Amino acid sequence: MMKHHRSFALLTAFVAAGLAWLIPGTLKLRPYYRRTDFDGVTTLDDAVQACQLTGLQGWARVAYAQQLVARKFAYYSTRNLWDTPARAFEYGMGYCTQYNLALKQILDRLGLDTEAVFALKVRVLTNPDWTMGHTWLRVNLNGEVREVCAGHLDNVPGQVHFEPLTPVHRGNTAIFLLMNLGMVPFCGFVEWRALLNGQGDPGWTFQQKPS
Repeated sequence: MMKHHRSFALLTAFVAAGLAWLIPGTLKLRPYYRRTDFDGVTTLDDAVQACQLTGLQGWARVAYAQQLVARKFAYYSTRNLWDTPARAFEYGMGYCTQYNLALKQILDRLGLDTEAVFALKVRVLTNPDWTMGHTWLRVNLNGEVREVCAGHLDNVPGQVHFEPLTPVHRGNTAIFLLMNLGMVPFCGFVEWRALLNGQGDPGWTFQQKPS
């Protein structure tokens, strides 16, 4: 019994510490945290239906879904790390794992063959000095595989805004959950440091994407 109490106490402490890390960003997020609508699309169900109604097929359908997700996610945000991809889609904010896994769910429901992948370091082509970890998709259509990412409006299937600098790995639910948990203390530290130093917003943790 004592062992179970100790385990519960450690789990509670871990969760409390995680929530404490997120407090500054969460408070700043409140004015924006609401369900959003883009051309009548709010949920993943809406998105799937919108893709079907276009009548598009093949890569044109993939490109449409990619653009839809890119436009629906009006804000890049690491302040709502607790949100599932589906919920992040509804609120129109999230980071690469959230928006690209939301896209994966849409494409999967449209009957497409998709795979979520990640690299621990990629270089952003529009800003070569900026490197980061990244999650995106590989879509297989009739044996042709293309890289797909909803991070930028100018992306199209087979053309993305980054290049991997480290090996690309296939992801799964457990891996993406661990990656998400690992971001909590890092992003929380950045928010707390900015708050305590009177620097305002860190910038990259929450920003409106170009329309």
